[in-house]
Amino acid sequence: MASRASAARAMSAERWFFGGTAIAMAASIVIGFLPSYYLRGVVAAGHPIPSLTPLVHLHGLIFTAWMLLYVTQVLLVSSDRRDLHRKLGMAAVGLLPAMIAIALVSALYQVGRASGPPIVSPLSWLAIPLISVPVFSGLIGAGLAKRWDAASHKRYMFLAMIEMTSPGFGRWPWPPSVPGPMVIFGFSDLFLLALIAWDLKQRGRVHRATLIGGGIMVASQILRFAVWQTEPWLAFARWTAGLVA
Repeated sequence: MASRASAARAMSAERWFFGGTAIAMAASIVIGFLPSYYLRGVVAAGHPIPSLTPLVHLHGLIFTAWMLLYVTQVLLVSSDRRDLHRKLGMAAVGLLPAMIAIALVSALYQVGRASGPPIVSPLSWLAIPLISVPVFSGLIGAGLAKRWDAASHKRYMFLAMIEMTSPGFGRWPWPPSVPGPMVIFGFSDLFLLALIAWDLKQRGRVHRATLIGGGIMVASQILRFAVWQTEPWLAFARWTAGLVA
């Protein structure tokens, strides 16, 4: 009886952890995009923002749909509605290719629109989304491939969602004293640290999916900062942006 009660408490804690972090990650994205998208004209941006185009609206629609889908999926599992979770999960399979295509095209168009965070030049900022696309799509793909392994599945999807918070945090009204790397990735990585701490608390070790997915994500962050202001990257960025100019 005691072991059953202990297992029930652990399950409840896990639901609170993944449900709470899902809502927190979605909120971080929405807050960042309030001035430029969700509440444009209502919340002051504090700096000039480019006009919205049909491509921007499509990008916003698809990624908002994914964000809401992720939160819904986590809450469905927390509510023991795994049947609906599995059915709705099929939408993720169809949404992923659209997300990849729209993210790549939108990233290239944002150079001319200068729609990235004001703390970084558009050509340098292009490193963030262009490298992010294979990272988050790879993490989502790993999560879908591991859908029959619940522990791995939820962690890969969790990490993919972390990757999507960087553009949101990058648009928060941070004071100039906060360094760019901390703005773009540091706050997002707090969710990774939370997942690592959760693994250690609940399992006594870091889960393999957390190690693999988190390692890939952090390595990609280091890569982006290593190249984004180099001349080879800037030349590549100018060339790729020219493809849609």
